[in-house]
Amino acid sequence: MFNKNSVKAFKNNAFRAVIVGLSGAALVMSLSACSLASSIKSVYEGQPFPQMPAPEVATYVLDLSGSTYPTAQLDALGSGINDFIAGQSLGNPFTKSPVAPRGLSIQFVTKNSAQAPRILLVSTKTSQSLYEYIKEKDLNLEGSLQLWNGLVNARTQIWQDSALEANQADCVNKVVEMLGRQQLLPDALKIPAGIICQDAKQTATSFKRLQDFVANPGIEMGSDVKGAIEASLKNLATAKVENPSARLTLVIASDMVDEVSLTLPRRLTGVDSKDVCQMAVQDAGNAVNDYSSVNVVIVGARNSKVNTKTLDQVQAYWTCYLNQIGITNVTEQSDLSGF
Repeated sequence: MFNKNSVKAFKNNAFRAVIVGLSGAALVMSLSACSLASSIKSVYEGQPFPQMPAPEVATYVLDLSGSTYPTAQLDALGSGINDFIAGQSLGNPFTKSPVAPRGLSIQFVTKNSAQAPRILLVSTKTSQSLYEYIKEKDLNLEGSLQLWNGLVNARTQIWQDSALEANQADCVNKVVEMLGRQQLLPDALKIPAGIICQDAKQTATSFKRLQDFVANPGIEMGSDVKGAIEASLKNLATAKVENPSARLTLVIASDMVDEVSLTLPRRLTGVDSKDVCQMAVQDAGNAVNDYSSVNVVIVGARNSKVNTKTLDQVQAYWTCYLNQIGITNVTEQSDLSGF
């Protein structure tokens, strides 16, 4: 499903300066270096350093219960996960239209969703670390953009390279080689290269954990949809506290049929649409946290063994439930293509 990208290596240019002879030669070199530094800094003179856009933080909920088709649900999420784990989640603060960094966690619907793991696939902290390093080095805009693009490209190239994942030093050297000629010397490039290598390794480990859990959960399966949604919203609320400007998204790959906490199929039998909404409002109660900034996307809701009438009732129930706790931006998609 996720193809390993080929690694394209470029020859590394080695530069050695041997200063021999008269002090006048050293003086000429010193003046040249000062002139270069002045020209680099002049690009930013009078202009603020580009700001990192507000991060986008998402939690994907994957339903592994018996009422759904887990493989179809994972496929529905696949198009949305691929860009994250390959490296595009780093964003880009240096382009004309800055791109926000993105973070992604996975939550599962099981019989007791609180027992299921929450898997962090990518964190926005990687982008922030790279941004702060480049800002500290006082590169001009051209140099900053060149380095950032090189790091993103390297991240996509080393993704799922098991040999590089196993050897941090080799990975760092490979990334420095991929970066080619930059405004920073190779030794200085080893620091952001190390950040990229660690990020790729962590994501690969997390993705393997995701695949293993889906294949063999090791805990009892069931439909505690409410528990999974509550756990995900708490995670997003924490992200909001850590970064108030973050944009939050909850993606739910589920038919939303809760048969544990809410026992929806039984309770919705013979209930009209008005009563369905009243039931949802009562179940939701008053939210402890402010979830008004959370966007909810429901995908693969029809990947279910449940009859269409019940699915329609369940959809109406959750719309009212989410509205009651302050979430009004709720959309439904068949998959995450283009999301």
